[in-house]
Amino acid sequence: MRIKRSITTGTVATLALVLIPLVAFSAPKVTPGLSCKVLKQKVVYQNKTFTCLKSGKKLVWSKGVALKTPTPTPTPTPTPTPTPTPTPTPTPTPTPTPTPTPTPVGCNWISSDGRI
Repeated sequence: MRIKRSITTGTVATLALVLIPLVAFSAPKVTPGLSCKVLKQKVVYQNKTFTCLKSGKKLVWSKGVALKTPTPTPTPTPTPTPTPTPTPTPTPTPTPTPTPTPTPVGCNWISSDGRI
């Protein structure tokens, strides 16, 4: 039991020691004018591209060139197309047709104006 525990502890400690330096070197801090290791090495740091240059006998970082951030193209927002509102169609109203009044045939009565 003690052996398994010591092996586990040793493995965890070894992994921690191995992985910590990798994380530290993955994001180097670049300061213009400070020494660098590899000639013409390019590093992007804080939206600038720094290059390792030879100054005399020393290798130093350049001042850096600002990166151009691409301006996003505005996406056109779709405008709602107006839907035609249905207009009510007028329904034809039936017009009353005058019905002819029947005239009596052979009537013997006298009208109010005195004609027969």
